Amino acid sequence: VKQQSMSFLQLFVEMRGSIVPAILPHIFASASLGVIACMIIHERMFDEHAFKISLGPFTALGVAISLFLGFHNNASYNRWWEARILWGNQIIVTRDITRFLLGTISGDVTNVDDIETSNISPTIHESNVESGENKKLFVMNSSKGMSKKGCVFNWKENIVRLCIAQTHAFRHQMRPNCKMDGTNTALCDRNRFLSKGDQAYLGKCKNPANSILLMAAKVLGEAHTYGKIDTYSMIHVQNQLDSLCNIQTACERIHNTSMPLAYSLLVNRTSVLYVVLIPFAIAGLAGWWTPVFTATVAYTFFGLDQLAKEIQEPFRDRPMCLALSAMSRVVEADCLEAMGLTAPDYLKPQNTILM
Repeated sequence: VKQQSMSFLQLFVEMRGSIVPAILPHIFASASLGVIACMIIHERMFDEHAFKISLGPFTALGVAISLFLGFHNNASYNRWWEARILWGNQIIVTRDITRFLLGTISGDVTNVDDIETSNISPTIHESNVESGENKKLFVMNSSKGMSKKGCVFNWKENIVRLCIAQTHAFRHQMRPNCKMDGTNTALCDRNRFLSKGDQAYLGKCKNPANSILLMAAKVLGEAHTYGKIDTYSMIHVQNQLDSLCNIQTACERIHNTSMPLAYSLLVNRTSVLYVVLIPFAIAGLAGWWTPVFTATVAYTFFGLDQLAKEIQEPFRDRPMCLALSAMSRVVEADCLEAMGLTAPDYLKPQNTILM
C-alpha cells in the first residue's frame, strides 16, 4: 500500500515493497564485473583487444530484451489484475446477495423463540490476534449441523452466513497460510461461520468452498419448497450463487496454471548475457563510471524480471500479491452489519503492507 504523500527523495530511497533486496546480489555482481572490465580495458592490465567488444550489437540486443521483458511483465500483470477483478466481484456479489435477501425479501425475520433451533445463534469471543488488538469476531455456538426447522426459519441469514464462510474457504484454498494472519487463519475464519456438523462435513470434501455453495443452494431450495421465496426471486439468488462459483473457478484457473517456464528462461538468460558483456563494451568510453552504468542496467533488467515473477502468482503470501485477508474481512464486516450483528473493523496496513 503506497503512502498518501511521499516526496521524490522518499520514493527514491524507499525499500519497503521494493524489489531491490531480492536483486541486490545481482546488482553487486554486475558492478563487480564493471570494475573488472575497467581494470582490463581502461587500465590495460591485460591485452585490451582480447576483451574489448564493439558497442553496436548491444543496441539491437537491448531492444530485444526490452521486448521480452515487456511481454513477460504484461502477461504477469494481466494475471494479477484479472485475479484482483475477480476478488472485487466476490465482494460485489456477496453484497448483492445480502442486500437482496435482507432488504428486498420481506417477512420471515428471525424470531427470538426460534433461535435455539437455528444455525445462526451468534456469540462473540475475543480473537487471539498477533498484533495484540482485541477484535470482536462473530462465532457460531451451535454444535449441530443445519436443522430443517432452523434452515426454514432463518434461511436468509443462513445463506448470508454461508456466503461469508465460502469467502473465507475460498481464500484458504487460494492462500492456505499468510504471515500477517497470525493465529487467526483463513481456516479459523471459515469455521467461525460453520457449525461443528458443517465443519465435519466439509472435512470430507475436496473443494470445501464449492461445497458451501451447495449448502447455500440447498437452503434456498428448502425455502422455495416451503413458500418462503417466490420462484423469480429464487432464480435471482441462484444466479448470484452461480456468480460466486464462476469467480472461484476463474481464480482456480489462475492458481493452477503457471506462466510457461520458457518465458522466464528466455528473459533471464538474455539479461544475464547482456549484463555480463556490456561492461567490456562501454569500459573504454565510460571509464570508471562503468560499474555505475552496469549496476543501473542490472537493476533495470533484473528488476523488471523479478517484478514479473512477484506478481505472476497473485495468491502467494508476498507483499505485492493480493490482499485476500483484507478483502475477506470486508465481506464479513459488511454482511454482519447488514444482519444487525457486531461487525469487526476492516484490516489496516502494517508497515504499508496489506495482505
